[in-house]
Formats: sequence, C-alpha cells, structure tokens
Amino acid sequence: MSYKTILVHLNDERRVAGLIDAATSLGQRYDAHVIALYVMPPIPTYGPTAFGAGYVQAGLKTFRDEADRVRKAFEESTRGRPIVPEWQLVEPGERSVADCIVEQGRCSDLIIIGQRDRNFDFSSVLDVPERIVMESGRPVLVIPNSGRFPKIGERVTIAWNTRREATRAVFDALPLLKQAERVRIVWINPQEESALAGDLPGAEIAATLARHGVKCETATAVSRDISVGDVILSGLTDDSADLLVMGAWGHSRMRELIFGGATRHILEHMTVPVLMSH
Repeated sequence: MSYKTILVHLNDERRVAGLIDAATSLGQRYDAHVIALYVMPPIPTYGPTAFGAGYVQAGLKTFRDEADRVRKAFEESTRGRPIVPEWQLVEPGERSVADCIVEQGRCSDLIIIGQRDRNFDFSSVLDVPERIVMESGRPVLVIPNSGRFPKIGERVTIAWNTRREATRAVFDALPLLKQAERVRIVWINPQEESALAGDLPGAEIAATLARHGVKCETATAVSRDISVGDVILSGLTDDSADLLVMGAWGHSRMRELIFGGATRHILEHMTVPVLMSH
C-alpha cells in the first residue's frame, strides 16, 4: 500500500503554504499524483434583482482571484519535483463545499486538509474537517494552522484502544509507519477496559505492525485531572512527535455531526499533523 493519489484542499490563501508543504513532501516521498482542489463557496440567492446579481458576481470574482493566486503558489512549489501535480477549481453551484471535497476525495488514497480556523470569516462554509473525516471513507491528514510541517511521520504517536476507528487509522497510516524512525503506541486509561487491554495493552497491534517492519513500542497513560485529549497532546510534546494517528469517533444526530470529546479536542488544539480515519 502507498499513497499514489493525494488530494489537498486549499481554501484560504493565508494558510496554503503549510498545506502545500505537506502535500508536496508526501507526494515526492511516494511518487504520487497530487491534486490541489480549490472549491468555490456555494452561490447565495438574493433574489432576481440587478443589485443581487451584481453582489453575487463581485463576491465570486474575489474568490476566483484568490484561486488564481493559490494555483500559482501550488505550481511554483511543485515545479521540478518528482510528482505529478494537478489543479482543480470547482464551482459547486448550490452544492456545499463539503459535498464537493468528499466526492473528489473518495477517489484518493489520502486527503490533506487544514485545521478549522475560528478567526477565518468564511470558516463555517469553507472549513469542513468534520464532514470530510466522517464521510469520505478515506484517511484524512489534518494540518495545524500554526507552524510549517515539511517533514511528517519521522516520530509517530498512535492513540490506540482496539476500536474500529483506531484500527482503520493504524492501517490507513501504514505507508507512513513503515518509514518512521519511531512509532509509539499509547493506550489511554487501559484500566477502564481491562478485558480489551489485557496484561500488555497494545502488544497485539505492535506485533502486527512489527510484521510489516514497523519499529514500535507500547506505552500507557492515565487521565486523572485532565482530559484524554490533553493527555495525548502532552505526550506528543514529551516524545517530540511530528504525527498523531488516531481514530475519529463520532455520530450524526439530527443532521449534525457530533464528535467524541477526545476527537473534538484534538481537532481544536492540535500541535502536530493528525491522521484520522473513521
């Protein structure tokens, strides 16, 4: 298994540098086809008036101009690299941005997106990590808004608990894990799931990964006075990890996506790239 088709969603000119870094670095590592996707916001309806039509067209021109600048940045960053770059500009019409990304992403080996930015004016429309993680059926690499990450996956932490989502994430991350210098498998609060954890929490998945040539170790941690999410984040700092692999737990309720506490906390406070699967 390898990442031969990588889709990177570029939706905000201020934040594209870090996303392009990650996409081109991984694309080069895996000799991949890298698709940069810019999705225009859906067209609002203001009624059949000249003013309304003019307002819509002026707004769309602003996004098209930004898309052109993002395209040039992507082309400049990929020039001369041993990857196959592709640019796609999508105007969804009345469809949502999330629908377009999910549709395109389902034919990719890996989707790269940015962390939600609460200070971004168009975040509610253009930042849609929850839906992409939950609905694409593909591994999703979320890049933090702060920092640059040209190298990803040298020191990896896996948040493990034997559940379906964690299992999907681990095997979706195999191309990265096989090339990592160090992989640390961490089970938070194994005492709460003693029947699943056994005497050596994480030992079975470590043995399976070792058969793939992954150099890994196991560890446990207990969340007493802080949340599970904070325990994970603290461990990343202690281990100098540059990638977190974890399952995304969540469900849909009344057409609204509800993430589990640890998943939501990591997405909001992440300090390193996170590969998630659902």
